[in-house]
Amino acid sequence: MLVEYDFGAIEESKYAKIELFRDDSLVIELTEWFFNETGSETITEQMPTICGMSDDFRVRIFTLEGDTGYSAAFSIDGYYLCEFIEAPTGSFLMGSDSTEWAHQADESPAHTVTFTSSFEIMSVEVCQRIWENVMGANPSTFSGDSLPIEFVNWFECREFIDSLNIIDPYYNYRLPTEAEWEYACRAGTGTWFYWGDDNSTGTVSLYGWYNPNSAASTQNIGSLEPNTWGLYDMSGNVYEWCQDVSHDDYSGAPTDGSAWTSGGNQGYRIQRGGSWSSQAQFLRSANRTSLSETQRSMSCGFRLIREPK
Repeated sequence: MLVEYDFGAIEESKYAKIELFRDDSLVIELTEWFFNETGSETITEQMPTICGMSDDFRVRIFTLEGDTGYSAAFSIDGYYLCEFIEAPTGSFLMGSDSTEWAHQADESPAHTVTFTSSFEIMSVEVCQRIWENVMGANPSTFSGDSLPIEFVNWFECREFIDSLNIIDPYYNYRLPTEAEWEYACRAGTGTWFYWGDDNSTGTVSLYGWYNPNSAASTQNIGSLEPNTWGLYDMSGNVYEWCQDVSHDDYSGAPTDGSAWTSGGNQGYRIQRGGSWSSQAQFLRSANRTSLSETQRSMSCGFRLIREPK
């Protein structure tokens, strides 16, 4: 998005700096003083693309002489992180037992996890537009603003989150724990999938992008049916990084929804949800896999949890 400025007051100024405001309060200084040789035209050329986390942001160009030029209020899609859904307090049975279709040993033992506090989770995956606006480059194999970011390793996701936490004055962001992810995915269900136990191609294709319907590519986020809590793509499109270290099964797993980062297969992190290249059994709510923290995959992205600062 291009932001238009009133440069009349600063046209002759030789030095300027740029600040980001929200609701008339300074959020962050975006530049140090820079030299303006030819007035407003040069300032325009030097302006970064400014993005806000929500409405009512303005950019102020502030001069050494005390004059200012303000942009109009704006909100830029590139930093709009979409809707966040509140997952309520409650308990659920995490994992599966041997009676479930396509059950795998690492999904056992099924165990009760209780959340005593609600949390907010992104309704879709982080898309490429958001990633590129924050990080300045797009490593994805498939290209498209509304496609999920992929081909990013666990540490690169953390770098992205660190940058967001600097930008946003109101929220901190993080990866979900594995328990948070499955709780949000199930949305109160205890079936194979969050739509039930129907693994037919026709039904699965209504909810998830996977091998039979994806055309061998990721697809635009949020373009199929959500679960009952309003979360999209919890099955298919891309696997999603979680905080947790990989463990061979759930023996000794936390029961309070916290991240399981001790023991296990250090250097490997959990991924959930299945992807565009998966078969239906890997889209089940209980299915889990892992990947090296440093490895990238064209089948793996992530979504975020947010918490007030």
